[in-house]
Formats: sequence, structure tokens, C-alpha cells
Amino acid sequence: MNKVILDTSVLGLGYFHEQSRTGIFRVAEELFKGLHSSNEIELSLANTENLPEMISYLKKYFPESKFNLVNKQSDKVRARFESSIISIFPFKSLPQKAVREAFVRTRGYLKPQFSFNPTSLSAYDIYHSPFLPIPQELKGFSKPNKIITIHDLIPHLFPQYFGEWNKIIMRKILASIDEHTTPICVSEATKNDLCEATGLSPERVSVVYLAASKEVFYQESNQEKIANILKKYNIPTESKHLLSVSTLEPRKNIERTIRAFLKLIQQERIDDLNLVLVGTKGWQFDGIFEEIKSNPALKERIITTGFVADEDLAALYSSAIGFVYPSLYEGFGLPPLEAMQCGTPVISSTKSSIPEVVGDAGILVEPTDETAISAAMLKFYQNETLRNELSKKALLHAAKFSWERFTDEHIKIYQEVS
Repeated sequence: MNKVILDTSVLGLGYFHEQSRTGIFRVAEELFKGLHSSNEIELSLANTENLPEMISYLKKYFPESKFNLVNKQSDKVRARFESSIISIFPFKSLPQKAVREAFVRTRGYLKPQFSFNPTSLSAYDIYHSPFLPIPQELKGFSKPNKIITIHDLIPHLFPQYFGEWNKIIMRKILASIDEHTTPICVSEATKNDLCEATGLSPERVSVVYLAASKEVFYQESNQEKIANILKKYNIPTESKHLLSVSTLEPRKNIERTIRAFLKLIQQERIDDLNLVLVGTKGWQFDGIFEEIKSNPALKERIITTGFVADEDLAALYSSAIGFVYPSLYEGFGLPPLEAMQCGTPVISSTKSSIPEVVGDAGILVEPTDETAISAAMLKFYQNETLRNELSKKALLHAAKFSWERFTDEHIKIYQEVS
């Protein structure tokens, strides 16, 4: 049985900030749950960041389970004290937010380093970080064997799309890969990017595909529930709509999606089709809203929902005649897979990892070709038979991806490198 340490810092961040529950959070959470339930793994946890929040996460979601935290005892005492004080108040209440803010500000001032004694970790087989850099304390140590998940190299390849924090963390992630580290990439495209950027031999790098949660993403058939969810987000039920789900930022190519939609409804004189944009504001999002404001015809036809809770996503996906995601670059591309698992026909990109995820179960377009994006939208609007065919293909294709398989492949890699 492999003794594995998993860095769960990302889960701590996402506990109080639902907006942080993006793809990386989902990956870390599914890996954590899969390893926790496995009989082949003895799981321990480490947190280089967000340790008090992670303790709160465990209290809420795993109250009956006991976890070994490998952080230093002083870290654990301080973090448990903070978590216990915060938990006195109702979850997300104003008093709790105020107390938490005070703790976070104090941490920001004192800058404590959640850490551990590296020599005490030699009894473990694996240290796995599903996002953050491998800790400096472990650099050069051959035991435990180190594994890091590489989701993408986009801040390295396209720094213009990101703020300074993303670029700094990307550099630290790449610098933390030493000769005792095994990278796991989420797609062949990301593996190729990593090897090209670092000179790593492809034989050293594994690929494990992600999946979409079956509890969150499924084909919703309850029309009353769908109608209620659409009403909740001010989406008209009497019109058709196309859906896009992503952080609102330039890399997701939303401005071209908007212009392609405008071209479609103007040229074809369509008055019963809307575009729904789901997602929180990201880096350099102003251009997206300027695009909407500059076209008066779009103001009533484009609905921006902001953040949408997990329990509402299946209804939103299932209600759309198509999912539009012509991203300029992706490490994997979870949203198209989530859409396909809901039986929603997909329009996506020919670039990076997207063809690996979508296969022939959707329409792939050159992401800079607004005419092609618009033409694909028109096909979905006009052709119900095509939508039904792609819906069936999407469901079959999405079934090839599962978190169970994802966990099993990680355990196999742990066994190989131990």
C-alpha cells in the first residue's frame, strides 16, 4: 500500500470562495475523494497555503473521517485555532466574514509559511501537488517521490492573457520540477508544451485525462426544474439560447463569440435566439462588456449570469440548443466535456487539447474565424436533427471519461514511481 501525501491547498481556497471552484479545484477535489476511498492508498494531507480553510473544509464535508496532516505541529495548532473561532459563526454570515477577514489580514501581514520537516517525510512514498509548486523544502530529496499535476502552460506561452500572479506561479511550478519529480499532464497537448518548454524527456511525463462529475453534469429532463432555473437567471423560456460557460477573459475568445452571434442574428434576422454567458469576471474582462455595450442590438439578446452554483449547471446546459466554446487555448477543456455529458451539442476549437476532449462528437472551428463560429451557430439553430445526432454522440463520447478511471490511473503511476 502506497503512503501518499496530497497537497490540498486548493481545496482550502475553494471552501469559502465558491468563485475559486474552477477546473483546478474540481480536479483536486476529485483526486482527494478518489484517493480517500481507495483501499490501495494510505492518504495523508499537506497544505502549503490555506491550512485553516482546509481544516474547515474537512470538518464540513468529512466530519467522520480522521486525516493525518503532515504540516508542523505549530502550523496545525494555529490553523485549528483559527478554524474553530471562525466556525462559531454561521457559514458565510457577515460576522464570520469579518472575523475571517481579520485572520486573513493578520496572515498577510505576518506571512506565515505552512511547512513541514522534509526529513520526517522520508517514510512516505509519494508527495503529490495537484497544482501548486513542489515545496522548496523537498527540492533535491529523492524520498518521497514527487509528483506534480500540470494543467497547462498558458501563462508561459501567452503571458499577455494573465496578471503577474499567474506568471509568477507558472515560473515557480516549472522551477520546482527536479530530477526526482514526475509531472502528470491533463492532455497530450499540455505534455507536448511542457516538454518543449523544459526539455524534459516525454518518457518522464504521464498523461491522465480529466472527467466531469456525474452528480453535477447530467442530462436534466425535468422541464419544470429547467424553467425555474432559467427564471432564476433571467433567461427567457420562450426563446432558444446558446450557452457559454467560462471565466470571462480574453483567452476564452468571448468577444469573437459575441461578434459571431451578432452577425448571425443580424444577417439571418433571427429574433428568437439569445446567447447566455455564464462565468465570473477574469483578467482583462472589460473588452467583453464593451463589445456588448457597443452593439445596442445585443443588450437584450446577451444574458450574463455571473457565477452559477453547481446545482444549477445541469439545467442550464440541458436547456441550451448548443454550447459555444471557441477557446484560443486550453490545457484540457472541462466545459466542453461537461456540456457533452449533459447531452448538449458543442461548438469548440481546433486548437490545443480541445480535439482530444471533443473528438468527432461536436463541431470544431478555427477560433479566430468568426464566420465559421457564426455558421456553426446557425446549424444548431436551424437543424434539430443535427442537434439530436450530436447530442447522442456527445453522451457516448463523454462516457469514456470518468473520475474513477482518473483515480485508478493516478494510483498506477504512484505504484510505478515508488
